[in-house]
Amino acid sequence: MAEKHTGDSFRIKSAIRVGKSCSLETVAGLLNRQPNALSRRGVYRNTGSDCFVIFVNLEKKEDATPYQDYFFESSALLFWEGQTKTRIAEDSFERGLDCHVFMHNVTKTPYIYYGRAVVLRQHINAPGTPSRFVLYLPEYDEMFHKNLKESSGDVQHSYFIGPTERKNIQTIRTKQADYRRNVISLWHGQCAVTGVDETSWLVASHIKPWRESTDAERVDPRNSLLLSPNYDKLFDRGVISFDASSGKIILPEKMSASFWRNLDRLGITDEKELSFIPEGTEKYLEYHKNMVFGYVPSSSFDAGTFVEDLLLAT
Repeated sequence: MAEKHTGDSFRIKSAIRVGKSCSLETVAGLLNRQPNALSRRGVYRNTGSDCFVIFVNLEKKEDATPYQDYFFESSALLFWEGQTKTRIAEDSFERGLDCHVFMHNVTKTPYIYYGRAVVLRQHINAPGTPSRFVLYLPEYDEMFHKNLKESSGDVQHSYFIGPTERKNIQTIRTKQADYRRNVISLWHGQCAVTGVDETSWLVASHIKPWRESTDAERVDPRNSLLLSPNYDKLFDRGVISFDASSGKIILPEKMSASFWRNLDRLGITDEKELSFIPEGTEKYLEYHKNMVFGYVPSSSFDAGTFVEDLLLAT
């Protein structure tokens, strides 16, 4: 997020501190608009602006709104659904405009400013169905973990390796090695799907992504699938998932004939399933199905193209 010293984005960032409360009137004033121009809008952007703002009410009343939004404070992740008709967010993210996030838990109360958002992955739907976004809030993350460290003395995880973690890089590598050994033991040294037992070929794949996991979840072997490379790549990218109860593979609902052919070439069919589900792994599989499967990473990733590229690499 490059810093600029003019425009709507600069005015918002300069006037409101991350983590502080503010009113809708304050935000409207910074955008040179009357409050009623922003009222009852989940997304707003001035014509020609270098940014847009999203307003999130986390406490939804039953049947009051079609949108489902979730915020995980410790990892600074917001799972947010866009609008059903207008495509302000989709267009703004594609154009690389700054996204400023304001949230509150109860309607008609002041908003909290969470800083700017970065898209980690997205699920773009046709008008009429809200698109879904996984947004990381780096400025809030920095503030939140700085406050935690100052209050408790503990070093909490962040998406970016800081000075303290750089000094302990060997410790991190040791934990990763221990994690792999524990994963291999949990899955009896075999791919969770194919049964391949050449462990040097297998990948200890996190089910709940590393970036989104707590420190404990990052080293929990139950947050793992031991997979052959093909399955690991597709699972990591959200192209496939596995049912938390039955272990059956979950594939996209709509797939082209060429997509099916490529999956077949990789030996992946809709009859595949996990050999077993270790106790405690269900919650991680549920997370993957709801929060990773079907999303597209922000680097213009396309599932069909990715499978074709994977074929070329094998």
